[in-house]
Amino acid sequence: MSKNIAAPTAAFYRSVEDIAAALHAMRASGDDETALGEISRIVRACMLDRRSLGKVIADRMLDDFCQDIGREALTDLRKTVVDIHEPPADCVILATEVYRTGGHTAVINDLISTGRFGPRTVVILTDAFGTADAQVAAESFASGVRTEISPSGHLIDKLHWTLGRLLALKPTQLVLMNHHNDSVAIAAAQPSLAQKTVFYHHADLLLCLGVTLDHAMHVDPHPMGVHHCRAKAGIEHPLYWPLTAEDKGTRPALQFLTRGRLRTGCSGSPGKFETPYKYPYADLVPRLLACTGGTHVHIGPLPVQTLDRIRSGLLKADVPLDRFVHISWVPSVWLALHEQQIDVYLDSFPIGGGRAIIESMGAGVPVIAHQSYISPFLGNIDNLYSEAFAWERPDQLLDHVAALGAARLAMESARARSQFERFHCVKALANAIDAGAQAPLAPALRPSVADPFQSFLDDVDLALSDHLTAPLVAAREKQMAAHTAEIEMLERAFRVELDERARLADGAGST
Repeated sequence: MSKNIAAPTAAFYRSVEDIAAALHAMRASGDDETALGEISRIVRACMLDRRSLGKVIADRMLDDFCQDIGREALTDLRKTVVDIHEPPADCVILATEVYRTGGHTAVINDLISTGRFGPRTVVILTDAFGTADAQVAAESFASGVRTEISPSGHLIDKLHWTLGRLLALKPTQLVLMNHHNDSVAIAAAQPSLAQKTVFYHHADLLLCLGVTLDHAMHVDPHPMGVHHCRAKAGIEHPLYWPLTAEDKGTRPALQFLTRGRLRTGCSGSPGKFETPYKYPYADLVPRLLACTGGTHVHIGPLPVQTLDRIRSGLLKADVPLDRFVHISWVPSVWLALHEQQIDVYLDSFPIGGGRAIIESMGAGVPVIAHQSYISPFLGNIDNLYSEAFAWERPDQLLDHVAALGAARLAMESARARSQFERFHCVKALANAIDAGAQAPLAPALRPSVADPFQSFLDDVDLALSDHLTAPLVAAREKQMAAHTAEIEMLERAFRVELDERARLADGAGST
């Protein structure tokens, strides 16, 4: 099998037909390895371009190529594979990899916790990018949930292995939780390998493989996704499975503004904040603190440049640096909001954090969201209770927080918790799964107006700096690796602390 076809960069493709012709040529030469890699690379190139955000989310041609490659591989495999006799799986959840942080792994656990996928659930990781961590995978799920990771090798080898495992496991249900550019997962998701296939559209703001699979039940986890996929991606019957989170209890019996000043909070990975945008998060935080006279707590890693920019802004605004609290990692955002006595949670922007606001509402913490001028699809206002405030411009946010009092916060706390109990508890998700194709309709969207001109200006500014893209991406990946190492160090320290507490508790109990 040849591995030497020189594929053009995405910038040199002038049409979808050009891409299709290139992929056809690779396949005609018998080089499915390069075809799988090129599909993945094209999707990744689109993902890294801000101009695709919320606009390019699906492509049938790419999905069809993945399916064709998988179909031929499965036909060849069936000629040689020996039937493996092992108990059939009730469900296989096919993902690319899992992480200790972020919502992706938590959502898989939420789905499993409904009990709707049977006692024999297996999580298979394609490890299409060679970055899966076996220890993280082993620690991510409850006992009884087996995880398997594709051995190292070429993409075509990973496809053959994944197809082999699906043939052996004969799952009743196959749930796809793939990363955007995992061509292996979509090639492996053949209609004949499971009685029912579910495509869970969690990678929803950018081009993602698998969106158009005709044999899969298409599921979106929020109202914005349902409406967007129907209107923009041509999905006829997207189903709504609401985001949920384990109920860790509502806000403790504490008064709001207990420290006399507003205590705001926010969380999320750098990707939620670092997209080029008219209102940078790093510039808004100092203005927020100068306005409230309170404290802002950020949970999650941030690039060093962003932290430096926040602190520089605080100094310029004559705001004490200790009023910005940065916590790189916590085991539970829900509990951290309680521990930090957060009065109001600010959703990340320009890209909202879906699961984080679900945890905030469940925790009984009022939420403020941002109405993105790029697209309402990027925000979370349609997941929130009707009284939740949504800002378009920073001055609107500052005016709102300046007027917030304990009575308004207490009212919103009750409404936030009520919204969680009605729409986002585990029972609500279980009911949607049980309903199948008759799942309840997603709530209607709030009225909103995008600002295409401002979005265009952002894109122009980005285009002018395109010659810097490669070093910027390399620098960002290096920063992210450092942040990941920092988070893992914090997690290890946290586990050591828990072990020490348990040891001391056992010692106290024995005396």
